[in-house]
Amino acid sequence: MGVQQIFLFLVFLCAAVITHGQPANVGPHYQQFLRQHVKRNMNREMCEGVMGNLRLTEPNGRNCKSKNTFIAANSNHVRAICTGGGTPRGNNLVESTNPFPVVICKHIGGDNHPRCRYRGSTSTRRVIIACNQEWP
Repeated sequence: MGVQQIFLFLVFLCAAVITHGQPANVGPHYQQFLRQHVKRNMNREMCEGVMGNLRLTEPNGRNCKSKNTFIAANSNHVRAICTGGGTPRGNNLVESTNPFPVVICKHIGGDNHPRCRYRGSTSTRRVIIACNQEWP
């Protein structure tokens, strides 16, 4: 087996492990949610770098995203909100029973990506997330 074939096999294996147990229509949304809102070791000083790496913008695709919230926790703890660790609030929204550390990155300058600048703040609070078939 060549190096390229081994690499492709590993990529497919990782994709299978990541989506194991997720309904097919939930997997991509869950991965996007994790990418944009769950960072285990996130802190306020990391806002500018993380937001730049994620390339998050407003829906028009040009303007810097005005605010983004990160849950500084393990993805399994966040998923637990949807599997009994929260209180339903209607419209698939669930409020966590326990508070989580959060980092809020707010846009402070630079109008268009990639010149966006952000300042972070932290707090500990209950979070509200949308759940679909017990997945954030």
